[in-house]
Amino acid sequence: MSTLNPIAPGCFPRLIFYYFLLARRIGICRALHAFNHYRLWQTFFAELGWEVVLSSPTGRSTVEQGVRLAPSELCLPVKAFLGHVAEVKEQVDVLFLPRIVCRRVAYDWFFGCPKAIALPDLTRAVFDSLPRVVEPILDGQLQTEEAAFRAALSGFGRRTEVRRAWRTAVLAARAGGQRTRAEGSPLHMFGSTAGSRSSSGTAVRIGVVGHPYLLFDSGLSLDVMDRLREAGAVPVVWFPNDVEVERESRKETALNWYYELELLAAARRMLEVDRVDGLLLVASFACGTGAVTNEIVHREAVHSHGVPTVQVLLDEHTGEAGLITRIESFVDMLRLRKR
Repeated sequence: MSTLNPIAPGCFPRLIFYYFLLARRIGICRALHAFNHYRLWQTFFAELGWEVVLSSPTGRSTVEQGVRLAPSELCLPVKAFLGHVAEVKEQVDVLFLPRIVCRRVAYDWFFGCPKAIALPDLTRAVFDSLPRVVEPILDGQLQTEEAAFRAALSGFGRRTEVRRAWRTAVLAARAGGQRTRAEGSPLHMFGSTAGSRSSSGTAVRIGVVGHPYLLFDSGLSLDVMDRLREAGAVPVVWFPNDVEVERESRKETALNWYYELELLAAARRMLEVDRVDGLLLVASFACGTGAVTNEIVHREAVHSHGVPTVQVLLDEHTGEAGLITRIESFVDMLRLRKR
């Protein structure tokens, strides 16, 4: 009976294979589209028997680290993402870096954020060393999402395991989406809770339009939701379902960016159904897609519904005092209009 010699040249592929099988700590950054899809990702890897290591909530040190690492042209959420990578990469065997390219809605294709599409390339360029990377290419024009995860995990396990884990993850993601819409926050995915949604009928109701990774990451938004409540307003956030997103995709104002399409659908809901008193448009400085989306929402709100809007641009230099002053002024103006 022959004995495997791990030093023999022909054994190297087997060693790599065994290493992948034993690499079971996978890191996921609490940033960017994790605020949309963490329940799917976490359930999938947990079902495969992996230990999921989630980076800590964004702190000032996270942002400062990301700013030091990133090119200055990048937006704040991407800089913060790099700060999260710097934290979690030392704790895991494998790093999860999805490449979110595009998905089909109705009869057209809608793309992810241009920076998010290149996120794995950016991360590799910034860091001299990284653990093994799991990089599913989420491009609906090439393959299904399940197939993308299966390809990214080739060598880590049997296909039957991936198929079973994926089915379970999809069900968990659907249930998580329903809870997010019910609570008006995705923070339950991370084991956190959102602020109270109760309000009096006479309170100023302000619809907040922005990506979840901005609105619900207190380290980036400076707790914008709490600032609205402290100013005496009720923040209203809506997470559109698939039907609402598909309906928005058929309109003339539809953009070819999927996550911006979600913002347009959410704004329409708040204007036409919730009848909010005003809209707060939250975006990050240097976000090209956000600038286009906010202009469309602003024109729709002001010219078609007579609803005032105010825009807040966030970057690493945004001050808490200035944010509070703008919010208080906006709330006071809306309160006067209601009299």
